[in-house]
Amino acid sequence: MEISPEILIGKIIVLLGLSVGLIYFGLRLKMPAIVGFLVTGILVGPYGLGLISDPAQVEVLSELGVVLLLFTIGLEFSIQSLLKMKKLVLLGGGLQMLFGTALIFPIAFFLGFSWNTSLLFGFLFSLSSTAIVLKLLQEKGEMDSAHGRGAFGVLIFQDLAVVPLVLILPMLAGHSGGDPVYIILGKVLAILVIVLAMANWVVPWLMKKIASTKSNELFMFAVALICLGTAFLTAEAGLSLALGAFMAGLIIAGSPYAYQAISSVMPMRDIFTSLFFVSIGMKMDIKFLVNNPFIVIGLALAIMILNTVSTALAMKAAGLRGRVAVMVGFALCQVGEFAFVLAKSGGNLGLLSDTAMIAFLNIAVLTMAMTPLALELGRRLGPSFGAMETPFVGSIKGHVENHAVVIGFGVAGQAVARACRLMGRQYAIIDMNPGSVQSYQAKGEPIIFGDAVNEAVLEHVGVLRAAILVISIPDPVATRRIIAQARLLNPNLYIVARTRFLLTGELLKRLGANEVLAEEFEAALAVFDSVLNFFHLDKENIVSQLTLAREHGPNDFHTTVSPLAQPEPNLQPQPETNPDPSVDPPVANGRCM
Repeated sequence: MEISPEILIGKIIVLLGLSVGLIYFGLRLKMPAIVGFLVTGILVGPYGLGLISDPAQVEVLSELGVVLLLFTIGLEFSIQSLLKMKKLVLLGGGLQMLFGTALIFPIAFFLGFSWNTSLLFGFLFSLSSTAIVLKLLQEKGEMDSAHGRGAFGVLIFQDLAVVPLVLILPMLAGHSGGDPVYIILGKVLAILVIVLAMANWVVPWLMKKIASTKSNELFMFAVALICLGTAFLTAEAGLSLALGAFMAGLIIAGSPYAYQAISSVMPMRDIFTSLFFVSIGMKMDIKFLVNNPFIVIGLALAIMILNTVSTALAMKAAGLRGRVAVMVGFALCQVGEFAFVLAKSGGNLGLLSDTAMIAFLNIAVLTMAMTPLALELGRRLGPSFGAMETPFVGSIKGHVENHAVVIGFGVAGQAVARACRLMGRQYAIIDMNPGSVQSYQAKGEPIIFGDAVNEAVLEHVGVLRAAILVISIPDPVATRRIIAQARLLNPNLYIVARTRFLLTGELLKRLGANEVLAEEFEAALAVFDSVLNFFHLDKENIVSQLTLAREHGPNDFHTTVSPLAQPEPNLQPQPETNPDPSVDPPVANGRCM
């Protein structure tokens, strides 16, 4: 049935109005915005007040939200970084699906379902929600954390697994038809080849040409074309639109234009993603829940527990530490949106009865609504599992004191080590990358493999006798835990912590950090320095201004200042240093500084 634009806009206004009110009160109660969207969907849907009788009226728009969400996630990664996660994706994701199905299948069979329907339930309840998990991780700045990468790796595998699962369903139901498996696999392979070709040759050339025009409108349309075009191609091959959008993000992520692309789609992404969560809420039948509260709530909790256990076991088998594995388990405990697609196909094939379908939808939406609470529970319980493991591998030679302890041996950690060598001071390093630890141990670095959240690891590197502790890992949850633990062990320790955002700085200081270096503030200082240099301020004044800005913090940028007395700046065009003016100036790791 067609719906006029006026009626559609009116329904969206109702959704937005209810969402604003519910989210406002939810935030006052410290509940995530996603819960407000789900409740909005329950209220306006056909099983609530009936303001929108057909959820399909907003599902098209909501699907666009998932596409844009996965596109921006892809922009934050790169093909190279994804290849580094291949063990998490293939081994971790594969084992998670295997363990989840193996746990759920016998329970469903025991409850009286046929073997093929029980297997379908195993598939359905093993799929987690890409949209909800990634949205919550993004809001907390945890996409780069160890558990964020672990969860993301599993979600990538699950999205890929939907294709063979759809192919298996007709076989389970005793039907035949459709394209042969080799045709589907051939399409998938062809799409992957096209995407890799675009990433390496077509898109870099195209974006360079478009950026040289300095047209924001043209740039935005080109980004939309790449995003939606890649999503369409993958959908044609039998993969999901969302996975195609993620691949489109990967294509652009390796170029200098990633941040500009993010800024182009961010406003639309937030609006349409909100509609996705509303559309999920519309699927919940409140009457069925009221009539069968113990069954629905009990099964929802059981599914969440089983998913947490199966995912944690899979992550442990894939090589993650116990603390991280448990946090990933809690993050992926819910039922995912792609399970709805699989359930619909199963219903059409006669594998699910109408009652079973209604029960599944209620259980799935309930697990989604409880995801924010599960994530927070994982953050609280996860660290306690780290204490049960073998805490470290390797040793620090000799007795050290008044030394530096470095946690994380990336670029920042290596800078600390170099500073210590220049000053003739001893240092000890903790890192969780076994390959890096083995390599640097061979070079004579005082480094051990271990989880610094564990008290025994900190004691092993002599944190009780250390003078300074530098935490340079991208995991915000672990950083908070390490600061609190180290402060208890050594009240006199000087703690320097790295964080991504300014907002988390005060929290880290309350936990015991003496100094917090926020990446966004350091980037602001670099920009400040560049502008002063461009206007030819003398070096002494530049150093003075940078010192003042660092002392007063980010709020100092908002204060009114009088111009410094300086000679008239020479604003004539400078000699061209970049042979190609269409390429943006200095980049780092493929991103604009």
